[in-house]
Amino acid sequence: MIDTEQTTETLIQRVHRLQQVMAARDVSASLEFFAPNVEYHYHFGTRPLIGIEWVEKFLKKYWANHTDVTWVINSWAENDGRLFSEGEERYVNADGHQVIHPYMGVIEFTDGLITGWRDYFQMADPNAGK
Repeated sequence: MIDTEQTTETLIQRVHRLQQVMAARDVSASLEFFAPNVEYHYHFGTRPLIGIEWVEKFLKKYWANHTDVTWVINSWAENDGRLFSEGEERYVNADGHQVIHPYMGVIEFTDGLITGWRDYFQMADPNAGK
């Protein structure tokens, strides 16, 4: 169970814990980090996922189609309940190709839970044709 009380845990520490349960592909543990009414823009410009049920469906589908997923955070800043991050996501897609997506994102927290998440990245594989 996620402790939603104010603690000394920083937002980046909380997200590092989320990364661990996501790396283990633990859907239930991953969902504990999200508020029931979360709004997740997994790709800004695409219709957002509204509500934890949609996040659950997204995670299950994503993990069914991607293997060797690694979420890397290289730089981050925290301000007013928001974590701004920059890094890359690495995975092998359903066709067996290694994909590396640079991204930037903003994760918003209320009472320790994720209420908003916006990822900004190029949808097409930036390494295609190399």
